[in-house]
Amino acid sequence: MTTWKSRSFIFAAALIVAAQIIASEPVFAEVPADVLASLKKHCAECHGSESAEANLRIDQLTGDLTDRENALKWIEIRNAINLGEMPPDGEPPLPVDIISQTSEWVSGELRELERSQSRSDKQVRLRRLNRHEYTNTVSDLLSMKFPTGESPLDTLPPDGTAEGFDKVSTALMVDPSLMTHYYRVARRIADRAIVDGSPEYPTETMRLEFEEIADSHAIGYLVTRRGMNPVPGGLQLIEGSTRSFGMLRYPGRKDNNVAPTNGFYRFTIRAGGAPGIDGEVPRIRLKHSHPDDSMQTIMEYDVTAPWDSPTDTTVTIPRDTLGGELSIEILNDTKLSMGQRPGENFMRRINEVGEAGDFAESLRLAGRKIAEGWGGERSTPDPEKLDLTKFPRVFLDHLEVEGPLYDQWPPKSHTTVLFRGEAGTDDLAYAREILLRLLPIAWRRPMDEREVEPILGVIQSELENGETFHEAIRVGLAATLTSPNFLYLAEGNGNDADNSVLTNHEIASRMSYFLWSSMPDQELFRAAKDDELIDPKQRKRQVERMLADPKMDRFVDSFARQWLQTDTFLTFTPDRSLYREYDEKLAEAFVREPLEFFREILRSNRSVLNFLDSDFVVINDRLARHYGIDDVSGEEFRKVDLPPDSVRGGLLAMAGVHQAGSDGTRTKPVSRAVYVREVLFNNPPDPPPPNAGEVEPNIQGQRLTVRERLLQHQQIEACAACHRSLDPYGLALENFNVVGQWREKQDGENFRGRNLPVIDASGRLPNGNEFTGFEDFRALLLQQSDRFRRSLSEKVFVYAFGRPVGPEDDATLNRVVTDMKAEGDTFRALIQSIVTSQAFVSR
Repeated sequence: MTTWKSRSFIFAAALIVAAQIIASEPVFAEVPADVLASLKKHCAECHGSESAEANLRIDQLTGDLTDRENALKWIEIRNAINLGEMPPDGEPPLPVDIISQTSEWVSGELRELERSQSRSDKQVRLRRLNRHEYTNTVSDLLSMKFPTGESPLDTLPPDGTAEGFDKVSTALMVDPSLMTHYYRVARRIADRAIVDGSPEYPTETMRLEFEEIADSHAIGYLVTRRGMNPVPGGLQLIEGSTRSFGMLRYPGRKDNNVAPTNGFYRFTIRAGGAPGIDGEVPRIRLKHSHPDDSMQTIMEYDVTAPWDSPTDTTVTIPRDTLGGELSIEILNDTKLSMGQRPGENFMRRINEVGEAGDFAESLRLAGRKIAEGWGGERSTPDPEKLDLTKFPRVFLDHLEVEGPLYDQWPPKSHTTVLFRGEAGTDDLAYAREILLRLLPIAWRRPMDEREVEPILGVIQSELENGETFHEAIRVGLAATLTSPNFLYLAEGNGNDADNSVLTNHEIASRMSYFLWSSMPDQELFRAAKDDELIDPKQRKRQVERMLADPKMDRFVDSFARQWLQTDTFLTFTPDRSLYREYDEKLAEAFVREPLEFFREILRSNRSVLNFLDSDFVVINDRLARHYGIDDVSGEEFRKVDLPPDSVRGGLLAMAGVHQAGSDGTRTKPVSRAVYVREVLFNNPPDPPPPNAGEVEPNIQGQRLTVRERLLQHQQIEACAACHRSLDPYGLALENFNVVGQWREKQDGENFRGRNLPVIDASGRLPNGNEFTGFEDFRALLLQQSDRFRRSLSEKVFVYAFGRPVGPEDDATLNRVVTDMKAEGDTFRALIQSIVTSQAFVSR
């Protein structure tokens, strides 16, 4: 089954119009007669009242474009025939003049609808801040950074979503349970924001000198392998990892927890190194224990400093009191093991490359093993042959932990609220000043002085009950952060002259929550106060400034994450016995790649059409190895030009997309097709009917490819219509396996050995265009660039406005697409067009 957004529905919607001619009472008197006659000729046979494909009856559509659903269908009809997608493949095309006449009529009616909507009275529009916006707003308002476990994101429940985003008002409901969460969070924020006296735990520096462990009773505890041993001035590490550091603890504490309280801590390792005989550079990984009992990596880097000139490498992280002890580990890429079974890891490496078919590498490793002194798998190395200088070595000088760190004391949050310093025990006049200063910023609008009275009354009640001034202000701050004025974005209640136009302060908030997921900054507040933001030129100037601000990373982390659905990439974990190269680092890179690609497109002002196909990727060394791309080193993501013969480029060549469209052992073309249609074309199919079933895995002894099983599935009558317009988008990606590697032959499931089936990634799109494989398919997607532009514009529009697209938005979206094409198809042009539109300053 398909939705009205799908091509089959669009065509069927056109049929509905034609059927009205047959109805006893004409309802399309305003529709041009030639359009009706042509639609009847091309559509009525398949979608009349007696036979309605896609479960649609043609006599159920009216010509009334004030009906939202009806108008949306007309928009899709117009767009589909303009793009040549309808009628479908095999049907006679509509005459050119009918296409033009239909488009002009629909667009004209929608313009009139837009004008009538702007003339009508509108109610105040409310949207609750989602938990990311709430956290960012508190952080910006009070200049607060949240340690692990103390961010509102750690406490508030996940938000609802609609239209693919957690910013749509209809999905952001509030109930008593959620308000309880908000009050607890606000109270915790207030307790941390306003402090009493000196910090309970002052900043301390704790250091472990590795040379000291040689004379310590801890030597046997810390150094457990032959590749770790004390050397003059420190510790030599070749493989494995040191154990916990009981010698490193916060002063005054008997346990070995170096983090006495939640906060930020600075970790510094001073180390040097010596590469192996083959030039391999040693690599350090610093881990700390996490409350979930896992060991979390907080620093990882190649040691390039010389052995005799070690240098410092530092990282600052949030750490909580449950963190526990530390561990340092060297990543030994040589697979050398000096434990109880010295040859085990080496033999595993030999076996792995052998199974992978690289027999030359397997023989090389086996020969090296013998030459370096190893015997059988359980043997002990020959000391005369084993030369440790051949291997990458690290010299550890010291480890230093500093914390908890404070930007200042009292913290900035304290001095922001108590802007005039300390006060007496019952200084209500000062409390009033605090509220008059704080509330207009927190509530993001000018306010009447009388609005402070309810919260001032709460503060007064606390003081009368014997609480300190600080405690009373904390209660007042918690009340401020749980007020509807803070929790909600309200539009349309502050402009008496024209309630269809937003106030300057409402425009400022709409801009800041669109691009920064937070409250306006001082410059936006100033522009609002000076009535500048009603002017589209001034909004354009502000957008240029905002795009250059580091807070634009929030747009990537919010909009891009949800649009590209990266949260779904790791739903299924690949079978490690089938995909041995898959690990946590690769999984992390899968999720980050599309986000870093998006960041590059945005920052460098590149064309959004690169999502359909590109001659570059944005990757790190781990992904480069996975993709077979040379000369990329380091964990940081960077733009890398693709070699001419690479299959990579664009969103659909990214490995994370293919893992999301898999179940861990096999690919799932239908899931991949749904992703393509949702993300690239904003055209999701309907959910399958209850009796549709699933494309089953192979049973024992069968060797049917996923494509063959999918074709069998299409024989189910209830599924055939939907799959014809869906499956090609997924089968085109079949050359990518579960972990996004390119394959010519079937793998995964029970496909092993020789004579494996060759992948067939050919197909025919619903518009009749045929492709022989992924490259052809990607080229056909580029031919649908207008469809992609419209889809992306709709996605950004929903995100910016916090509501679904309506028929009255059609003209605005058409202008956005036109503006974007004229300016090189950049996100900058798309964003500027939306923000400078009249719709952006209207309710």
